[in-house]
Amino acid sequence: MTTAELNPVDAARRAGRWVVGTFYGDHDDTKVVAVATRDDSAPLPYGWECSCGMGQRFPGEDGVWRSAWRHVHPPRWRAWARRLPILGRLVQPTARLQHPGTA
Repeated sequence: MTTAELNPVDAARRAGRWVVGTFYGDHDDTKVVAVATRDDSAPLPYGWECSCGMGQRFPGEDGVWRSAWRHVHPPRWRAWARRLPILGRLVQPTARLQHPGTA
């Protein structure tokens, strides 16, 4: 069985990371799952990875839960801004998807 055939939680466990939480949500009606992990061998041991390909790492547990939750459950006004181009200029880039040291 390859990693592509596994669900994201099993894939993270097989990669040697500790799974500390899972967050289920959607992006424009596409179901996604964000897996929060801990990897003691990494310089930033805590983080999450979404099945959409986005991820973020943290030096400690602070911020992991909130960031992963907000990623899979974006605010309603962001969905409206994607649907109505006139609202697009009101949406600012999201700093939560950047490394905490550069945000």
